[in-house]
Amino acid sequence: MPEAQLAMSRPILHHRTAQFKELLLESRRNLQEIFRTEHDVVILASSGTGAMEAAVTNLLSPEDHALVVVAGKFGQRWAELCQTHGIPYTSIDKESGQAASPQEICKALEHNPKMTAVLIQGCETSTGTAHDLEQIAKRIHADFPQVFIVVDAITALLTQPLESDLWGLDIVISGSQKSFALPPGLSFLTLSSRALEKIKANPSPPYYFNLAKEATQQREGQSAFTPAISLIIGLNETTREILGQGLDQVLAEAELMARATREGLQALGFTLVSSSPANAVTAAFPPEGVSSVELSKRLEGDLGIKIAGGQGELKQKIIRIAHLGYFDRLDVFSVLSAIELCLLKMGATIELGSSLQAALAEAAKD
Repeated sequence: MPEAQLAMSRPILHHRTAQFKELLLESRRNLQEIFRTEHDVVILASSGTGAMEAAVTNLLSPEDHALVVVAGKFGQRWAELCQTHGIPYTSIDKESGQAASPQEICKALEHNPKMTAVLIQGCETSTGTAHDLEQIAKRIHADFPQVFIVVDAITALLTQPLESDLWGLDIVISGSQKSFALPPGLSFLTLSSRALEKIKANPSPPYYFNLAKEATQQREGQSAFTPAISLIIGLNETTREILGQGLDQVLAEAELMARATREGLQALGFTLVSSSPANAVTAAFPPEGVSSVELSKRLEGDLGIKIAGGQGELKQKIIRIAHLGYFDRLDVFSVLSAIELCLLKMGATIELGSSLQAALAEAAKD
């Protein structure tokens, strides 16, 4: 976002000044509105994975037992974090592109009454799969009210509905490089009051990622350690811009881009990876005989357009196109046109303009 880039180019502030204090407090208030929470939002100098690790190490101990939803590479990251820190866990392992249902999650909780937390992705970015967080949270709170709900919403925030307080989500995580259109380096966590109580009772909290300590300090406009000052200056600018657009409008634009992209790709013979497609990113298998690797290389080398490939078992098999951050519907039409051109150069048989016609028809519904 150009406005944020300009803001970050200004002379750096000292983080123990009144000017920075007001900046941090305003940014925190803006994040509370974006996350739809009245509870603490902690800003960390880390990637989203750092916030995931902070959630695990502050909330859970070896006396706890977590239920981990593994619907792709980032669900597997929850499991790896539990393994690393000696947290017992049980996993629900889904096929690529499949989302876990509220019924599956509650069945797993029923089988082990000692489980204290569910760790899940709002959007499993590796497969472009969305979880129905509202229904999942509703069922968990109805049947297992003692269980904490921890959500990796790094790509889900501002791309799909997410109500931290209304749905009773205890910890919700996001990062600066996704919908906030900033460079990587900041992560954010919401902390419900009951999550914070449990965190405060942790007898061996982390030193740097001490969420109770950070929450206390940040309520006063300070951080426990040196913050990523320039990124927070950019965050202040981009959160103002998001709130100025309106959260409903930002969500609607992401949804429109995702729908148009899905229709456009399918018109070219692509197959969606997910049966529960997300708005943050579209993941698709190319038509038969088309290499996803070659297509990605041609898009970047010939036209300067960067798309993502697959991860884990989907590596070199799929393409992924993002719909969050500093993108709009015109970018969708540009990317689809570029894909058509590259497919033609690769010898694929397609109907010229078919993806654009499908995408435009979808966009015209709004």
